[in-house]
Amino acid sequence: MNELARLRWRCRRGTREMDLLLESFLEECYGHLTGDQQTAFACLLDETDADILDWVKGNKQPGDPAYQGLIETLQTRMKR
Repeated sequence: MNELARLRWRCRRGTREMDLLLESFLEECYGHLTGDQQTAFACLLDETDADILDWVKGNKQPGDPAYQGLIETLQTRMKR
């Protein structure tokens, strides 16, 4: 299984909302990220859905600054 297929599988979460948000980000944005940002996205997928949603909704700030740009992009995508 290649890296993109592995990430696509990891984007499948516990809620439809998270599935759609992360899978669409992977399809439309991932290829435009730098190597460091791609690594940060893979690490972000290790976080809980609750934490990611809190960050995307602006309820909390992520502890890892490498996530900040990704979260901002996800916030923009969620508002669509």
